[in-house]
Amino acid sequence: MPTKKKPSTTARKPASRARKTSPSGGVSAMASAQLNQMRKTVEQLKNRLEKEAKANATASKIVAEAKKAREALMGQLKTLRDEGSYLTKELKRALGDADKREAARRQAVEKIAELRAELTHRTEELKRKSEELAKLAMDSASRAKGIIMSEGTSTSASTSPTMETESLAAETLRREESPRESSIEGEIHPERKV
Repeated sequence: MPTKKKPSTTARKPASRARKTSPSGGVSAMASAQLNQMRKTVEQLKNRLEKEAKANATASKIVAEAKKAREALMGQLKTLRDEGSYLTKELKRALGDADKREAARRQAVEKIAELRAELTHRTEELKRKSEELAKLAMDSASRAKGIIMSEGTSTSASTSPTMETESLAAETLRREESPRESSIEGEIHPERKV
């Protein structure tokens, strides 16, 4: 019997061809897939690198601005320290001046109290002397009247000097009852001068 060729063998040949082409085609497909994957990775790395470069540039700008702000702040702090020390000195000086003024005010108050006491004493002394002078004037007037009366002059002549003596005594009394201010009171209160 003649043997027939099996159809499966012919069908196998194309399959073997496919096998032959598939390993080389599979390698190239794998290589292209890996190449695509590598391209994507490179693209991602490139994007990441660009982002990091931008972030570094931004960070360096921020650092530079922070340094400038720090320098400006340090300058302001130095100015504030200088102003603070100046104000402290001025405050100490003002407090010292206030203490000096307070001491001067106390001395002035004490001096005024002393002057018032002296004025009161002198006023009382003046009043006492005025009263003594008024008594002396009255005594003098009465002695003068007695002398004039004893001489026996005429009544018209005797009344005239007596009236003059009495008016003189009354004038003296008026002056002494309202004594003028002493020189100290005049210095303290110049507006009271008559």
